[in-house]
Amino acid sequence: MSKLPCCFLVILITLSLPLKGENALKIGKQKQLLFDNYIIEETQNLTLEVGQATKHGVVMEPTLPTDFQTGKVHDGPDGGAGYEFGESCFCWFFSPHWDEDKKKFRLWYMSSKRPGSGIAYAESIDGIKWTKPLISKNGKSNLINWKERLPILRQNKKRDLLDLGVDGITVTIDPSLPFGHKEKYKIAFYPNMGGQDGRTRLGYSSDGINWSFYNEGYPVTGRAADTNNQIHWNPITKKYLLHCRQDFAAGGGVGELRGVRIMEHTKENDLMNHPKAWKTLKTFTLEDPDKSVIDGTNIPVYQIHTFPMWYYEGIWFALTDILAATNRPVPEGEQDFHTRHENGVWEFYMSPSRDAVNYDFSLAAYPRKPLIPRGGDGAFDKDCARPPSNIITKNNEHWIYYLATNERWGARKWDARLALAKLRLDGFFFLKAKNEEGTIITKPFVFDGESLEVNTSSLNGYIKIEMLDQDGNTVASSKTYRGYDNIRLNPEWNERNSLKQFKGENIRLKFILMNSKIFSFKVN
Repeated sequence: MSKLPCCFLVILITLSLPLKGENALKIGKQKQLLFDNYIIEETQNLTLEVGQATKHGVVMEPTLPTDFQTGKVHDGPDGGAGYEFGESCFCWFFSPHWDEDKKKFRLWYMSSKRPGSGIAYAESIDGIKWTKPLISKNGKSNLINWKERLPILRQNKKRDLLDLGVDGITVTIDPSLPFGHKEKYKIAFYPNMGGQDGRTRLGYSSDGINWSFYNEGYPVTGRAADTNNQIHWNPITKKYLLHCRQDFAAGGGVGELRGVRIMEHTKENDLMNHPKAWKTLKTFTLEDPDKSVIDGTNIPVYQIHTFPMWYYEGIWFALTDILAATNRPVPEGEQDFHTRHENGVWEFYMSPSRDAVNYDFSLAAYPRKPLIPRGGDGAFDKDCARPPSNIITKNNEHWIYYLATNERWGARKWDARLALAKLRLDGFFFLKAKNEEGTIITKPFVFDGESLEVNTSSLNGYIKIEMLDQDGNTVASSKTYRGYDNIRLNPEWNERNSLKQFKGENIRLKFILMNSKIFSFKVN
Protein backbone atom coordinates (compact mmCIF):
# COMPACT_ATOMS: atom_id res chain seq x y z
CA MET A 1 0.00 0.00 0.00
CA SER A 2 1.58 3.27 -1.07
CA LYS A 3 -0.84 5.45 0.85
CA LEU A 4 -3.88 5.21 3.06
CA PRO A 5 -7.17 6.03 1.34
CA CYS A 6 -8.83 9.41 1.51
CA CYS A 7 -12.04 9.72 3.48
CA PHE A 8 -14.73 7.12 2.81
CA LEU A 9 -12.60 5.12 0.36
CA VAL A 10 -12.54 1.46 1.39
CA ILE A 11 -9.56 -0.65 0.40
CA LEU A 12 -9.27 -4.44 0.31
CA ILE A 13 -5.79 -5.93 0.45
CA THR A 14 -4.63 -9.53 0.43
CA LEU A 15 -2.77 -10.35 3.60
CA SER A 16 0.88 -11.41 3.45
CA LEU A 17 3.36 -11.20 6.24
CA PRO A 18 7.02 -11.35 5.25
CA LEU A 19 9.06 -9.98 8.11
CA LYS A 20 12.72 -9.15 7.96
CA GLY A 21 14.28 -8.11 11.22
CA GLU A 22 16.66 -5.67 9.60
CA ASN A 23 13.69 -3.69 8.19
CA ALA A 24 11.87 -3.33 11.50
CA LEU A 25 11.00 0.26 12.39
CA LYS A 26 12.37 1.74 15.58
CA ILE A 27 9.49 3.76 16.98
CA GLY A 28 10.48 3.66 20.64
CA LYS A 29 7.73 5.05 22.83
CA GLN A 30 6.55 7.62 20.30
CA LYS A 31 2.76 7.64 19.93
CA GLN A 32 1.69 6.53 16.45
CA LEU A 33 -0.99 8.66 14.78
CA LEU A 34 -2.79 6.72 12.06
CA PHE A 35 -3.13 9.07 9.07
CA ASP A 36 -0.65 7.52 6.59
CA ASN A 37 1.26 4.32 5.86
CA TYR A 38 4.32 5.05 7.97
CA ILE A 39 3.51 2.36 10.54
CA ILE A 40 0.68 0.60 8.67
CA GLU A 41 1.40 -2.25 6.25
CA GLU A 42 -2.13 -3.29 5.33
CA THR A 43 -5.75 -2.52 6.08
CA GLN A 44 -9.03 -4.20 5.22
CA ASN A 45 -12.60 -2.88 5.39
CA LEU A 46 -11.61 0.44 6.97
CA THR A 47 -12.07 4.09 6.05
CA LEU A 48 -9.74 6.93 6.94
CA GLU A 49 -11.88 9.76 8.28
CA VAL A 50 -11.40 13.35 9.38
CA GLY A 51 -12.27 14.52 12.89
CA GLN A 52 -14.37 17.58 13.59
CA ALA A 53 -14.15 19.70 16.73
CA THR A 54 -17.12 20.56 18.94
CA LYS A 55 -17.84 24.26 19.31
CA HIS A 56 -18.02 25.83 22.78
CA GLY A 57 -18.88 29.39 21.74
CA VAL A 58 -17.37 32.84 22.08
CA VAL A 59 -14.80 33.36 24.83
CA MET A 60 -13.50 36.88 24.13
CA GLU A 61 -14.68 40.06 22.40
CA PRO A 62 -13.11 43.46 21.69
CA THR A 63 -13.55 45.67 24.77
CA LEU A 64 -10.61 48.11 24.96
CA PRO A 65 -10.06 51.14 22.68
CA THR A 66 -7.01 49.44 21.18
CA ASP A 67 -9.20 46.50 20.13
CA PHE A 68 -11.13 48.75 17.72
CA GLN A 69 -10.09 50.32 14.42
CA THR A 70 -11.54 53.67 15.46
CA GLY A 71 -9.82 53.69 18.84
CA LYS A 72 -13.22 54.05 20.48
CA VAL A 73 -15.26 51.34 22.19
CA HIS A 74 -18.61 50.94 20.47
CA ASP A 75 -21.28 48.41 19.62
CA GLY A 76 -20.34 46.47 16.45
CA PRO A 77 -19.56 46.03 13.73
CA ASP A 78 -16.00 46.43 14.97
CA GLY A 79 -14.37 47.81 11.82
CA GLY A 80 -14.32 51.41 10.79
CA ALA A 81 -12.07 54.35 10.10
CA GLY A 82 -8.43 54.11 11.07
CA TYR A 83 -7.10 51.88 8.32
CA GLU A 84 -7.51 52.28 4.59
CA PHE A 85 -9.03 48.85 4.05
CA GLY A 86 -11.09 49.07 7.19
CA GLU A 87 -11.44 45.51 8.50
CA SER A 88 -11.72 44.87 12.18
CA CYS A 89 -8.38 43.31 13.06
CA PHE A 90 -9.25 42.03 16.52
CA CYS A 91 -7.63 38.55 16.75
CA TRP A 92 -6.86 38.67 13.02
CA PHE A 93 -3.69 36.83 14.09
CA PHE A 94 -3.44 35.26 17.55
CA SER A 95 -1.28 32.89 19.57
CA PRO A 96 -2.85 30.96 22.47
CA HIS A 97 -0.59 28.98 24.80
CA TRP A 98 -0.69 27.09 28.05
CA ASP A 99 2.24 28.55 29.98
CA GLU A 100 3.55 25.77 32.21
CA ASP A 101 5.74 28.17 34.15
CA LYS A 102 2.90 30.51 35.11
CA LYS A 103 0.21 27.80 35.15
CA LYS A 104 -2.20 29.82 33.08
CA PHE A 105 -3.50 30.26 29.56
CA ARG A 106 -1.82 33.16 27.78
CA LEU A 107 -2.86 34.86 24.54
CA TRP A 108 -1.10 37.32 22.25
CA TYR A 109 -3.35 38.79 19.60
CA MET A 110 -3.51 41.47 16.94
CA SER A 111 -5.61 44.36 18.15
CA SER A 112 -5.73 46.84 15.26
CA LYS A 113 -3.60 48.27 12.49
CA ARG A 114 -3.63 51.80 13.79
CA PRO A 115 -0.22 53.44 14.43
CA GLY A 116 1.00 52.74 17.94
CA SER A 117 -1.16 49.63 18.27
CA GLY A 118 -0.80 46.05 17.24
CA ILE A 119 0.11 43.32 19.73
CA ALA A 120 -2.21 42.88 22.69
CA TYR A 121 -2.12 40.43 25.58
CA ALA A 122 -4.74 38.50 27.58
CA GLU A 123 -4.65 35.68 30.10
CA SER A 124 -6.94 33.16 31.75
CA ILE A 125 -6.95 30.61 34.53
CA ASP A 126 -9.51 28.27 32.95
CA GLY A 127 -9.19 29.14 29.25
CA ILE A 128 -12.80 30.37 29.17
CA LYS A 129 -12.86 33.64 31.09
CA TRP A 130 -10.14 35.99 29.83
CA THR A 131 -8.77 39.18 31.33
CA LYS A 132 -6.79 41.92 29.59
CA PRO A 133 -4.16 43.26 32.04
CA LEU A 134 -3.30 46.92 31.44
CA ILE A 135 0.40 46.31 30.84
CA SER A 136 1.37 49.09 28.41
CA LYS A 137 3.88 51.72 29.50
CA ASN A 138 1.10 54.29 29.97
CA GLY A 139 -1.05 51.77 31.84
CA LYS A 140 -4.05 52.40 29.59
CA SER A 141 -4.04 49.37 27.34
CA ASN A 142 -3.08 45.71 27.17
CA LEU A 143 -0.43 46.29 24.49
CA ILE A 144 2.97 44.70 25.01
CA ASN A 145 6.03 46.90 25.54
CA TRP A 146 8.88 47.26 23.06
CA LYS A 147 12.29 48.39 24.28
CA GLU A 148 12.69 50.55 21.17
CA ARG A 149 10.56 51.82 18.34
CA LEU A 150 10.60 49.87 15.10
CA PRO A 151 13.13 51.16 12.54
CA ILE A 152 12.05 51.50 8.92
CA LEU A 153 14.48 52.19 6.09
CA ARG A 154 12.74 54.28 3.44
CA GLN A 155 13.51 54.02 -0.27
CA ASN A 156 15.63 57.14 0.05
CA LYS A 157 17.69 55.27 2.68
CA LYS A 158 16.42 57.59 5.39
CA ARG A 159 15.99 55.77 8.71
CA ASP A 160 12.75 56.42 10.57
CA LEU A 161 11.69 55.21 14.00
CA LEU A 162 7.97 54.63 13.83
CA ASP A 163 5.16 53.64 16.17
CA LEU A 164 3.54 51.40 13.61
CA GLY A 165 0.69 49.02 13.80
CA VAL A 166 2.08 45.53 13.32
CA ASP A 167 0.59 42.62 11.44
CA GLY A 168 0.96 38.91 10.73
CA ILE A 169 2.04 38.29 14.33
CA THR A 170 2.78 34.95 15.96
CA VAL A 171 4.21 34.41 19.44
CA THR A 172 6.01 31.17 20.27
CA ILE A 173 7.09 29.84 23.66
CA ASP A 174 10.41 28.25 22.73
CA PRO A 175 10.48 24.63 24.05
CA SER A 176 14.26 24.42 23.58
CA LEU A 177 14.99 27.09 26.22
CA PRO A 178 14.24 27.18 29.96
CA PHE A 179 11.76 29.62 31.46
CA GLY A 180 13.58 32.76 32.50
CA HIS A 181 15.88 32.73 29.46
CA LYS A 182 15.95 36.12 27.75
CA GLU A 183 14.85 34.53 24.45
CA LYS A 184 12.24 32.12 25.86
CA TYR A 185 9.41 33.94 24.06
CA LYS A 186 9.80 34.72 20.35
CA ILE A 187 7.69 36.75 17.98
CA ALA A 188 7.52 37.03 14.20
CA PHE A 189 5.61 39.83 12.43
CA TYR A 190 5.75 42.55 9.80
CA PRO A 191 5.03 46.30 10.07
CA ASN A 192 1.77 47.54 8.66
CA MET A 193 2.77 50.24 6.19
CA GLY A 194 0.05 49.85 3.58
CA GLY A 195 2.07 47.18 1.76
CA GLN A 196 5.27 49.25 1.59
CA ASP A 197 7.44 46.89 3.64
CA GLY A 198 6.08 43.35 3.75
CA ARG A 199 9.15 41.63 5.25
CA THR A 200 9.46 39.57 8.41
CA ARG A 201 10.83 40.97 11.66
CA LEU A 202 11.68 38.97 14.77
CA GLY A 203 11.66 39.75 18.49
CA TYR A 204 12.36 38.06 21.81
CA SER A 205 11.34 38.34 25.46
CA SER A 206 11.98 36.69 28.81
CA ASP A 207 8.39 37.19 30.04
CA GLY A 208 6.18 37.73 26.99
CA ILE A 209 5.37 41.29 28.10
CA ASN A 210 8.57 43.28 27.50
CA TRP A 211 10.18 42.74 24.12
CA SER A 212 13.35 43.47 22.17
CA PHE A 213 14.15 43.14 18.46
CA TYR A 214 16.45 40.72 16.74
CA ASN A 215 18.49 42.44 14.00
CA GLU A 216 17.71 45.80 15.65
CA GLY A 217 14.21 45.54 14.22
CA TYR A 218 15.23 45.39 10.58
CA PRO A 219 13.91 42.65 8.26
CA VAL A 220 15.37 39.16 8.44
CA THR A 221 13.76 37.97 5.17
CA GLY A 222 12.79 39.35 1.81
CA ARG A 223 9.22 39.92 0.82
CA ALA A 224 6.61 38.74 1.62
CA ALA A 225 5.29 38.53 5.15
CA ASP A 226 1.73 39.83 5.00
CA THR A 227 -0.04 36.77 6.30
CA ASN A 228 1.12 34.90 9.39
CA ASN A 229 4.81 34.82 10.29
CA GLN A 230 5.89 32.08 12.66
CA ILE A 231 9.13 30.86 14.17
CA HIS A 232 9.38 27.28 15.44
CA TRP A 233 11.76 24.95 17.20
CA ASN A 234 12.01 21.70 15.24
CA PRO A 235 12.71 18.91 17.77
CA ILE A 236 13.47 16.49 14.94
CA THR A 237 16.35 18.45 13.36
CA LYS A 238 17.19 20.59 16.42
CA LYS A 239 17.01 23.72 14.29
CA TYR A 240 14.78 26.78 14.12
CA LEU A 241 12.24 27.04 11.33
CA LEU A 242 10.64 30.23 10.07
CA HIS A 243 7.72 30.43 7.73
CA CYS A 244 5.91 33.34 6.14
CA ARG A 245 4.10 34.23 2.98
CA GLN A 246 5.53 33.78 -0.50
CA ASP A 247 4.30 35.94 -3.39
CA PHE A 248 3.46 34.13 -6.60
CA ALA A 249 1.44 36.82 -8.37
CA ALA A 250 0.84 40.52 -7.71
CA GLY A 251 2.04 42.18 -4.55
CA GLY A 252 -1.24 42.16 -2.70
CA GLY A 253 -4.87 42.97 -3.38
CA VAL A 254 -6.81 41.88 -6.47
CA GLY A 255 -5.03 39.25 -8.54
CA GLU A 256 -2.65 38.09 -5.82
CA LEU A 257 -1.71 34.44 -5.55
CA ARG A 258 -0.86 33.56 -1.98
CA GLY A 259 1.70 30.95 -1.03
CA VAL A 260 4.04 29.79 1.73
CA ARG A 261 7.81 29.95 2.27
CA ILE A 262 9.42 27.58 4.81
CA MET A 263 12.97 28.37 5.94
CA GLU A 264 15.57 26.84 8.25
CA HIS A 265 18.24 28.61 10.32
CA THR A 266 21.79 27.83 9.20
CA LYS A 267 24.00 29.31 11.95
CA GLU A 268 23.66 27.01 14.97
CA ASN A 269 20.35 28.56 16.09
CA ASP A 270 22.14 31.75 17.10
CA LEU A 271 19.43 34.27 16.28
CA MET A 272 21.10 37.01 18.28
CA ASN A 273 24.27 37.11 16.18
CA HIS A 274 22.89 35.67 12.95
CA PRO A 275 19.26 36.83 12.71
CA LYS A 276 19.21 36.76 8.88
CA ALA A 277 20.76 33.30 8.39
CA TRP A 278 17.71 31.62 6.86
CA LYS A 279 17.79 29.07 4.03
CA THR A 280 14.59 28.50 2.05
CA LEU A 281 13.55 24.85 2.13
CA LYS A 282 10.40 25.12 0.05
CA THR A 283 7.89 27.53 -1.47
CA PHE A 284 4.46 26.40 -2.59
CA THR A 285 0.83 27.24 -3.29
CA LEU A 286 -2.25 25.12 -2.56
CA GLU A 287 -2.57 23.45 -6.00
CA ASP A 288 -6.20 22.69 -5.26
CA PRO A 289 -7.93 20.18 -7.59
CA ASP A 290 -10.77 22.67 -7.91
CA LYS A 291 -9.43 24.83 -10.73
CA SER A 292 -11.98 27.63 -10.35
CA VAL A 293 -10.47 31.05 -11.02
CA ILE A 294 -11.38 34.54 -9.82
CA ASP A 295 -13.57 36.33 -12.36
CA GLY A 296 -11.50 38.24 -14.90
CA THR A 297 -8.21 36.59 -13.87
CA ASN A 298 -6.35 33.29 -14.12
CA ILE A 299 -5.81 33.27 -10.34
CA PRO A 300 -7.22 30.30 -8.37
CA VAL A 301 -10.19 30.91 -6.07
CA TYR A 302 -8.95 28.53 -3.36
CA GLN A 303 -5.71 29.78 -1.83
CA ILE A 304 -3.69 29.35 1.35
CA HIS A 305 -4.23 32.49 3.38
CA THR A 306 -2.44 31.68 6.64
CA PHE A 307 -0.44 28.56 7.42
CA PRO A 308 0.13 28.05 11.16
CA MET A 309 2.42 25.08 11.80
CA TRP A 310 1.95 23.02 14.96
CA TYR A 311 4.06 20.10 16.24
CA TYR A 312 2.35 17.24 18.04
CA GLU A 313 3.49 13.69 18.83
CA GLY A 314 6.25 13.60 16.22
CA ILE A 315 4.06 15.09 13.49
CA TRP A 316 3.85 18.60 12.05
CA PHE A 317 0.34 19.79 11.29
CA ALA A 318 -0.39 22.77 9.09
CA LEU A 319 -3.64 24.41 10.13
CA THR A 320 -4.26 25.24 6.50
CA ASP A 321 -6.37 28.38 6.35
CA ILE A 322 -8.04 28.47 2.94
CA LEU A 323 -9.58 31.65 1.56
CA ALA A 324 -12.17 31.37 -1.20
CA ALA A 325 -10.67 34.44 -2.85
CA THR A 326 -12.64 37.08 -4.73
CA ASN A 327 -11.87 40.35 -6.47
CA ARG A 328 -15.08 41.97 -5.32
CA PRO A 329 -14.74 43.79 -1.98
CA VAL A 330 -18.09 44.47 -0.34
CA PRO A 331 -19.06 48.16 -0.75
CA GLU A 332 -19.63 50.23 2.37
CA GLY A 333 -23.23 49.91 3.47
CA GLU A 334 -23.82 46.63 1.64
CA GLN A 335 -22.56 44.30 4.35
CA ASP A 336 -24.78 41.31 5.11
CA PHE A 337 -24.43 40.09 8.68
CA HIS A 338 -27.09 37.37 8.35
CA THR A 339 -26.52 35.39 5.14
CA ARG A 340 -23.91 32.63 5.12
CA HIS A 341 -21.70 33.30 2.10
CA GLU A 342 -19.52 31.01 -0.02
CA ASN A 343 -17.12 33.51 -1.63
CA GLY A 344 -14.60 35.56 0.31
CA VAL A 345 -14.82 33.17 3.27
CA TRP A 346 -12.29 31.22 5.38
CA GLU A 347 -12.13 27.74 6.90
CA PHE A 348 -9.12 25.68 7.97
CA TYR A 349 -8.03 22.09 7.52
CA MET A 350 -5.47 19.83 9.18
CA SER A 351 -2.61 18.89 6.86
CA PRO A 352 -0.01 16.51 8.34
CA SER A 353 3.71 16.30 7.60
CA ARG A 354 6.55 14.12 8.85
CA ASP A 355 9.33 16.52 7.83
CA ALA A 356 7.84 20.01 8.44
CA VAL A 357 8.20 20.77 4.73
CA ASN A 358 5.92 18.51 2.68
CA TYR A 359 2.27 18.59 3.74
CA ASP A 360 -0.62 16.36 2.71
CA PHE A 361 -3.58 18.48 1.65
CA SER A 362 -5.47 15.53 0.14
CA LEU A 363 -6.86 14.23 3.45
CA ALA A 364 -8.88 17.24 4.59
CA ALA A 365 -8.19 20.43 2.61
CA TYR A 366 -8.97 19.21 -0.90
CA PRO A 367 -12.17 17.33 0.07
CA ARG A 368 -13.24 20.37 2.18
CA LYS A 369 -13.44 18.70 5.58
CA PRO A 370 -12.73 21.58 8.00
CA LEU A 371 -11.68 21.03 11.58
CA ILE A 372 -14.22 23.69 12.62
CA PRO A 373 -16.96 24.34 10.06
CA ARG A 374 -18.46 27.79 9.71
CA GLY A 375 -21.87 28.41 11.20
CA GLY A 376 -25.16 28.87 9.38
CA ASP A 377 -27.21 31.98 8.60
CA GLY A 378 -27.02 34.52 11.41
CA ALA A 379 -24.15 32.76 13.23
CA PHE A 380 -21.26 34.73 14.68
CA ASP A 381 -18.89 32.49 12.65
CA LYS A 382 -20.86 32.15 9.43
CA ASP A 383 -18.16 33.56 7.12
CA CYS A 384 -14.91 32.93 8.94
CA ALA A 385 -13.34 30.25 11.10
CA ARG A 386 -9.62 31.02 11.01
CA PRO A 387 -6.97 29.02 12.89
CA PRO A 388 -4.77 29.78 15.89
CA SER A 389 -0.98 29.60 15.70
CA ASN A 390 -1.01 26.87 18.32
CA ILE A 391 -3.37 24.15 19.56
CA ILE A 392 -3.40 23.56 23.32
CA THR A 393 -3.61 19.97 24.54
CA LYS A 394 -5.19 20.13 27.97
CA ASN A 395 -7.28 17.77 30.14
CA ASN A 396 -6.89 14.93 27.62
CA GLU A 397 -8.39 16.91 24.74
CA HIS A 398 -7.34 19.52 22.19
CA TRP A 399 -8.43 23.13 22.79
CA ILE A 400 -8.69 24.95 19.49
CA TYR A 401 -9.33 28.68 19.62
CA TYR A 402 -10.43 30.30 16.38
CA LEU A 403 -11.22 33.71 14.91
CA ALA A 404 -14.87 34.03 13.94
CA THR A 405 -16.47 36.78 11.88
CA ASN A 406 -19.94 37.35 10.48
CA GLU A 407 -18.85 38.90 7.18
CA ARG A 408 -16.53 38.20 4.25
CA TRP A 409 -13.06 39.21 3.12
CA GLY A 410 -13.32 42.75 1.85
CA ALA A 411 -16.46 43.56 3.84
CA ARG A 412 -14.49 46.21 5.77
CA LYS A 413 -16.70 45.81 8.82
CA TRP A 414 -17.73 42.77 10.83
CA ASP A 415 -18.03 41.51 14.38
CA ALA A 416 -14.79 39.69 15.20
CA ARG A 417 -14.83 37.21 18.08
CA LEU A 418 -12.45 34.72 19.65
CA ALA A 419 -14.21 31.36 19.98
CA LEU A 420 -13.28 27.94 21.32
CA ALA A 421 -13.79 24.41 20.03
CA LYS A 422 -12.55 21.12 21.50
CA LEU A 423 -11.53 17.80 19.97
CA ARG A 424 -10.97 14.32 21.32
CA LEU A 425 -7.30 13.55 21.99
CA ASP A 426 -5.61 12.48 18.71
CA GLY A 427 -8.93 12.93 16.93
CA PHE A 428 -7.71 14.79 13.84
CA PHE A 429 -7.77 11.61 11.74
CA PHE A 430 -8.88 8.08 12.56
CA LEU A 431 -9.54 4.68 11.01
CA LYS A 432 -13.09 3.39 11.21
CA ALA A 433 -14.71 0.00 10.71
CA LYS A 434 -18.46 -0.07 10.15
CA ASN A 435 -20.75 -3.12 9.93
CA GLU A 436 -18.07 -5.42 8.55
CA GLU A 437 -15.04 -6.53 10.54
CA GLY A 438 -11.94 -4.57 9.63
CA THR A 439 -8.26 -5.15 10.29
CA ILE A 440 -5.01 -3.20 10.49
CA ILE A 441 -1.63 -4.91 10.21
CA THR A 442 1.35 -2.78 11.19
CA LYS A 443 4.76 -2.89 9.63
CA PRO A 444 7.36 -4.75 11.69
CA PHE A 445 8.79 -2.68 14.51
CA VAL A 446 10.97 -3.17 17.55
CA PHE A 447 8.78 -3.57 20.63
CA ASP A 448 10.69 -1.26 22.95
CA GLY A 449 8.49 -1.53 26.02
CA GLU A 450 6.37 -3.71 28.25
CA SER A 451 2.76 -2.75 27.49
CA LEU A 452 0.49 -1.19 24.88
CA GLU A 453 -1.83 1.81 24.99
CA VAL A 454 -4.63 2.28 22.42
CA ASN A 455 -6.89 5.28 21.78
CA THR A 456 -10.16 3.78 20.59
CA SER A 457 -13.91 4.20 20.58
CA SER A 458 -15.95 1.00 20.33
CA LEU A 459 -19.17 2.06 22.01
CA ASN A 460 -21.30 0.27 19.40
CA GLY A 461 -18.91 -2.49 18.46
CA TYR A 462 -15.67 -4.14 19.49
CA ILE A 463 -11.89 -4.06 19.16
CA LYS A 464 -9.28 -6.76 19.71
CA ILE A 465 -5.48 -6.70 19.34
CA GLU A 466 -3.06 -9.44 18.43
CA MET A 467 0.74 -9.48 18.50
CA LEU A 468 2.40 -11.34 15.63
CA ASP A 469 5.90 -12.80 15.44
CA GLN A 470 8.32 -12.78 12.49
CA ASP A 471 6.47 -15.63 10.78
CA GLY A 472 3.07 -13.99 11.17
CA ASN A 473 1.98 -16.24 13.99
CA THR A 474 -0.14 -14.86 16.81
CA VAL A 475 1.98 -14.87 19.98
CA ALA A 476 -0.32 -12.77 22.18
CA SER A 477 -3.98 -11.90 21.96
CA SER A 478 -5.96 -9.35 23.96
CA LYS A 479 -9.45 -9.77 25.31
CA THR A 480 -12.21 -8.40 23.11
CA TYR A 481 -13.39 -4.96 24.21
CA ARG A 482 -17.04 -4.16 23.57
CA GLY A 483 -18.75 -0.86 24.32
CA TYR A 484 -15.50 0.92 25.27
CA ASP A 485 -14.48 4.53 24.69
CA ASN A 486 -11.00 5.03 26.09
CA ILE A 487 -8.16 7.32 25.04
CA ARG A 488 -5.67 5.12 26.93
CA LEU A 489 -6.93 1.57 26.77
CA ASN A 490 -4.33 -0.81 28.26
CA PRO A 491 -5.36 -4.18 26.82
CA GLU A 492 -5.37 -7.27 28.98
CA TRP A 493 -3.68 -10.20 27.26
CA ASN A 494 -5.14 -13.68 27.37
CA GLU A 495 -2.99 -16.06 29.44
CA ARG A 496 -0.41 -13.30 30.03
CA ASN A 497 -0.07 -10.54 32.56
CA SER A 498 2.18 -8.39 30.40
CA LEU A 499 4.20 -8.19 27.19
CA LYS A 500 7.55 -7.92 28.96
CA GLN A 501 8.93 -11.06 27.32
CA PHE A 502 8.67 -9.42 23.88
CA LYS A 503 10.73 -6.36 24.77
CA GLY A 504 13.40 -5.84 22.12
CA GLU A 505 11.74 -8.26 19.69
CA ASN A 506 10.63 -7.46 16.14
CA ILE A 507 6.85 -7.75 16.07
CA ARG A 508 3.73 -6.58 14.27
CA LEU A 509 0.40 -5.61 15.70
CA LYS A 510 -2.95 -6.63 14.30
CA PHE A 511 -6.04 -4.63 15.23
CA ILE A 512 -9.43 -6.23 14.63
CA LEU A 513 -12.47 -3.98 14.95
CA MET A 514 -16.09 -3.58 13.96
CA ASN A 515 -18.34 -0.53 14.38
CA SER A 516 -15.33 1.06 16.06
CA LYS A 517 -12.67 3.73 15.62
CA ILE A 518 -8.95 3.72 16.34
CA PHE A 519 -7.05 6.99 16.69
CA SER A 520 -3.54 6.03 17.81
CA PHE A 521 -1.45 3.56 19.73
CA LYS A 522 1.68 3.75 21.83
CA VAL A 523 4.20 1.34 23.37
CA ASN A 524 4.87 1.94 27.07
